[in-house]
Amino acid sequence: MQITAHIAQVLCSALAWPAERRAQIEAALATPPNLALGDCAFPCFQLAKELRTAPNRIAQDLAGKIQPDRLIASAVAEGPYLNLFLNRRNALGQVLGEIRESPSTYGHTDMGRGQTLVLDFSAPNIAKPFHFGHLRSTNIGADLARIFAFQGWEVLRKNYLGDWGTQFGFVIYAWQKWGDEAALEARAIDYLVELYIRANRESEQDPSVREQARSLFLRLEQGDAEIRALWSRFRALSLDGFMRTYARLGISFDSYDGESSINDKVQSVVDRFLKAGVAKESLGAIVVEVADVLGRDIAPCMLQKSDGASTYAARDCAEAIDRWERYQFGANIYVVSRQEDHFAQVFAALGKLAVAEQWPVNWPARCENISFGYVRGMSTRKGEAVWLEAVLDEARDRAGRFRIERAEASARGAVAAGEADTVSEAVGQAALLYFDVSSRRMTDLSFDWDAVLQFEGNTGPYLQYAYARMSGIFRKAAELGLATADEPGDLATLGADEEWLLVQKLRGYGPAVRRAAEQREPFEVAHYLYELASVFNAFYNRHVVIEVAEPVRSRARLTLVKATQSVMRSGLQLLGIRPLEQM
Repeated sequence: MQITAHIAQVLCSALAWPAERRAQIEAALATPPNLALGDCAFPCFQLAKELRTAPNRIAQDLAGKIQPDRLIASAVAEGPYLNLFLNRRNALGQVLGEIRESPSTYGHTDMGRGQTLVLDFSAPNIAKPFHFGHLRSTNIGADLARIFAFQGWEVLRKNYLGDWGTQFGFVIYAWQKWGDEAALEARAIDYLVELYIRANRESEQDPSVREQARSLFLRLEQGDAEIRALWSRFRALSLDGFMRTYARLGISFDSYDGESSINDKVQSVVDRFLKAGVAKESLGAIVVEVADVLGRDIAPCMLQKSDGASTYAARDCAEAIDRWERYQFGANIYVVSRQEDHFAQVFAALGKLAVAEQWPVNWPARCENISFGYVRGMSTRKGEAVWLEAVLDEARDRAGRFRIERAEASARGAVAAGEADTVSEAVGQAALLYFDVSSRRMTDLSFDWDAVLQFEGNTGPYLQYAYARMSGIFRKAAELGLATADEPGDLATLGADEEWLLVQKLRGYGPAVRRAAEQREPFEVAHYLYELASVFNAFYNRHVVIEVAEPVRSRARLTLVKATQSVMRSGLQLLGIRPLEQM
């Protein structure tokens, strides 16, 4: 049994609570600020109202009821906290044993077992390059997909491409007027962007252009063969470009069906809203009033414009209904920034339809929008529009130069020439991806190339460097013939505070991943890894891992380092960051 689960069970017994409340206790357990106060703390504030007793008295009562056992050495009341001291030798052996037994699954749970989670993220627009602004949705979504899968969910990764709407009327208008086959073959998406911009500029001088674009999109929506053939071609060219970027980032999706895939179902959904009496006509448009549901002043959810064209909201309603009918999901999550009102309108409208049609499951309550802040300060060397491929190239190139300068300054050799580009690519991506989740997702971020590429401090390269340092230890151990796979050494020799702090930090991996899932917050994993790397480096700087004269203790320390490396690898992979053996 894991140590945290054991502590929760002991506290449940002391409180005379049923076993079902163990999860509540596990969630409340914390780590005291220093070892002198204990190894685990249980705050008693939350029990005061229920037990009608002061928190400090509750802590005292609990301390008197808890007897030492194999894992718990003692329990002490400290004001409103119950502080527990663990039996270090047994606890250390249990933690390292669990990691050695299941290094790739240590810390996972089955909280999502048997449930499907639909995760909608990235969703770039076709006929446009992958903009740097899409990286946050792509990265946060991919991180959450891996985190939820680690928690036992069956995750369906959906890339709901922006492949429908009036903007495609502009592109088709421009193509019909200025299209150049040679330019399209040579420059694909870049050329389509130029056409879109050119049509928009013309519309500013001539309002009729916008009406022509709307008319072209309406023809597309109605199935015009010529217009649809053009749209299909532009979509395929765009998707080819996106796939190259996703492959570079190591990200894949289960579905690339965009807004267009739901087109033939939208009208029937709008009709359902009308038939149920949920929607009404307003100034020629069809809308659903949602202010009464949301309890605030908000515009109605518009399903159909006055010209008969469908809206994003109508397509999102139809898509959500289709998702439910296909997957019977336990959760349906949209990783989209700054569209809180839009999703509130859609979910509220669906909720009204659920009541009117008496759905057996109120699944709209399982839908949620995960938003995030902006990134400011991003630019490329040339100062041009910030396309993601250009940013990835620049990150790779800057990382390569930084690594060479660092190797020269420290008089250490760089990695082999054949591996240099691969390592630079991995380091550059780590810098970008980790920066993205190094703060909570709603935080607006200020980007600085020099800061994110540092090998010290709270950065992706710092985590990779800590991992590579561990790998270096094992290369040296192999040279000296100190195996670790079947010879953990005498773990009783691990008695230093720095060693115990590292074990304590390893204990915290599972709770960190669980918080990340529950809060929809990859930052929790990122922050944990930074703390783990920092605690490891403190241990490494204080103690010699490999001592030829002390083979038993050396093997024990190698076991500790191997466990740390396993957890670091697992966490880096959850964040899409490649662990590196050498840098």
